[in-house]
Amino acid sequence: MEKAIIIFLVTAGISFTGSLQIGPLSLTVVQTVLQRHLRAGLLVALGGCIPEFIYATAAVRVGMWLEKNPEIWRMMEWASIPILILIGVMLLRSPGQPLKVTASNKSHSDVLKGFTLAMLNPQLFPYWLFILVQFQGYKQLNVEQPAEQIAYAAGASLGAAGLLSGVAYFTNRYRERLLNRLGKINLNKVLGGIFIALAVVQFIKLMR
Repeated sequence: MEKAIIIFLVTAGISFTGSLQIGPLSLTVVQTVLQRHLRAGLLVALGGCIPEFIYATAAVRVGMWLEKNPEIWRMMEWASIPILILIGVMLLRSPGQPLKVTASNKSHSDVLKGFTLAMLNPQLFPYWLFILVQFQGYKQLNVEQPAEQIAYAAGASLGAAGLLSGVAYFTNRYRERLLNRLGKINLNKVLGGIFIALAVVQFIKLMR
């Protein structure tokens, strides 16, 4: 049990640090808090941390299998590129409306929005597979038993949840200041650019 706790804490720290980079999910959390309220942003964050658990679990469960069947993983990586481009283009072509406060309370759609954005991130699975491989070189971090596997996936999810929740609270605290600065910016277009950038990065990585 002590080893599982260590794995959980280290994985949570890595997940928190890895989530510091600005991406579609964190930007959407900011946008949701500014347009609506803190609770909506936290629900987006909640939905966004679920794929971390899924991909970290997948890294443990099917990582070795995918290493033996690299062509399948290769197909999945290539398939993510047109999906990311399509989403990016749709966002770029969305109406150029400035950031406005709305009163929508569709909590289920907030969770789904965060979940979808994170699930479409092509970097999550290879990231957690890479971290898992690195862990195997350390006796106290070697993930073997079921409890350790759960600790690994839970740490990945809760670390991201902590960072995204922090982003939501920070945005809510400085809401008025951020609204004044971002009020005339169409964040959908910024998100669209990020999705297309992710597609380009993915393409470059696959061409190496």
